[in-house]
Amino acid sequence: MAKEIETYVKLNVKGGMANPAPPIGPALGSKGVNIMQFCKSFNAATQDKMGEVCPVLITVFKDKSFDFIIKTPPLPIC
Repeated sequence: MAKEIETYVKLNVKGGMANPAPPIGPALGSKGVNIMQFCKSFNAATQDKMGEVCPVLITVFKDKSFDFIIKTPPLPIC
């Protein structure tokens, strides 16, 4: 049975550099998500994109667990 979704959070975070400081801490803390668990998971998933801005879509479930999808970074306009 699928988990029930509570909300979504969209953030732009530098790859491999997530930490509990704003904007991540307040955005996830207000939803009851374990911030350090997210930071560790995100940093592990983006080691190869160190320093690049990575848009991330975080799905927060009713039981305060989460899942995230790393999107492709936006292209610069020439």
